[in-house]
Amino acid sequence: MKVKYQIVTLVCLMTLISGCNDFLTPDKDNVYTEKEILKDPAMAEGILLNAYAGLPGSTSFTEVATDDAVSNDNSNSYRLAANGEWKSTNNPFNVWGNSYTNIAYLNLFLSVVNKVEWSYQSEWQNEHFKARLRAEAYGLRAFYQFRILQAHSGIDENDELSGYPVVTDSMDVRSDWKNMPRVRYDQCVSRILSDLETALRDLPDLYKDASAADPDKTDKDAVYGARFTNRMNARIVQMIKTRTLLHAASPAFNPENDKTKWEAAANAAAVIIDAFGGLSALNNSRLEYYLNENCTDILWRKDYSNSRNLEADNFPPSLYGNGRINPTQNFVDAFPTIDGYPISRNPATYNANSPYLNRDPRLAKYVIYNGATFKAATINAINGPKDGINMLAGASTRTGYYLKKMMNSNVNLQPGSEVSQRHFAALMRYIEAFLIYAEAANEAWGPDGKGGHSYSAREIMAKIRQTAGITTDNYLASVVSPEDMRQLIRTERRIELSFEGFRFWDIRRWNDLVKMKEPAKGTPNGGISSFDVENRVYEDYMIYGPVPDSEVRKGLVQNMGW
Repeated sequence: MKVKYQIVTLVCLMTLISGCNDFLTPDKDNVYTEKEILKDPAMAEGILLNAYAGLPGSTSFTEVATDDAVSNDNSNSYRLAANGEWKSTNNPFNVWGNSYTNIAYLNLFLSVVNKVEWSYQSEWQNEHFKARLRAEAYGLRAFYQFRILQAHSGIDENDELSGYPVVTDSMDVRSDWKNMPRVRYDQCVSRILSDLETALRDLPDLYKDASAADPDKTDKDAVYGARFTNRMNARIVQMIKTRTLLHAASPAFNPENDKTKWEAAANAAAVIIDAFGGLSALNNSRLEYYLNENCTDILWRKDYSNSRNLEADNFPPSLYGNGRINPTQNFVDAFPTIDGYPISRNPATYNANSPYLNRDPRLAKYVIYNGATFKAATINAINGPKDGINMLAGASTRTGYYLKKMMNSNVNLQPGSEVSQRHFAALMRYIEAFLIYAEAANEAWGPDGKGGHSYSAREIMAKIRQTAGITTDNYLASVVSPEDMRQLIRTERRIELSFEGFRFWDIRRWNDLVKMKEPAKGTPNGGISSFDVENRVYEDYMIYGPVPDSEVRKGLVQNMGW
């Protein structure tokens, strides 16, 4: 399998740890002995930190391969995939190699963590560092396993719902790679959950400094202090668990619609919601979380840096950007009116000739539409000399819209006056737990069932929409059936998590062939009418992604159709 060759790059280090002492000295090729690694905690921890370094970073905008967006870049890999070039030999959604490489680091770390003297000053610190770092490795391994499960599991050519080869040992080139077939999907889920439960035993809820009155403050701050914020903690682990259980409950992976799977996902999400502070803690600061690395909605993020690359890619050309990601009319039409109704069901509030009036305030926050003001400039997305639809090949919009979400308006791209701003990748947000709970609770207990918790799917939806700016929600009370609530929840998830990498996978776990194949639409006249910009060239079997062709040629069973 490809993972074999990925791990070969670690072979010198792995061979050392697994007991071989035949290697060159450090001053010749920088390879260290097991003894040297074990006596240096920083060097040993570096193995774990390699797995942290592999976490996804900048936004990839897989939405370009869905009904939410297109790209004006002819070479965009997601655009090409959506137009018929998605293959097992050409897969821009492939996470196989990266994930297995990081799993290899983690397995290696787990094989040495108990041998390292983590603190020479305090036995308490030594034992707690050991437990915490080991738990971090289990949590990270589950994170990478879930990424493989999401991107590569599916109905295989033997008509089995299969996952991936489970690798839990520190392996090297001498290991038996031939007898590592794909494991059944449910067994992969169990493997992930097992790692997560192990991680939960020894991780703090959050990292924070101990009280000044705490007699063990020095020791506790050294191991669990605030300086470790953004390392794996119990809430992050719980979110990985919640994502995994939601995936396992979803129609594409739960065709028998086992209600207990939905209940498990809802219960897991409720743990995060309660830790966050419940419904009362949800507020509108989340809507522009990307402008504040300390936003309370952010559960896990990578470190920030100063840059302007995202804006250079996506600002309208009149503001010296390349307008790469273009939201679709499909996406714009998903936003309800200010009183909560879908635009197709609210002729009184929605004016088809002025389609951006009386709309959900999130629309103006996330999309630059014709006539919108951005950076003190009015954007003409219809026939503007630069920003007009298809006015500048490879730079102007193809749909009549530009992306506003994720953009920092304080960035300046004007030549000679460039200004960068702080950017960071948010890996998890609390709002996701609310949305998962609503989806799972509705499927398990209906719109108003609570399953022993203090809130229902309807109450979650009410709070999300109210804090988003729909202060008078006349529509929600009319949603009675689980089927109608399901559509509302899916729409809210589409809006709240837009352009964060969820939509492509959501459509597939929902087994939604209609949305998967829906053409991406644009508007020539500011939303009054629409036209097809791109067809979505997907086959039914593409509900599931492929196993990399290189792995199939080495003996793994491929998913059906690929």
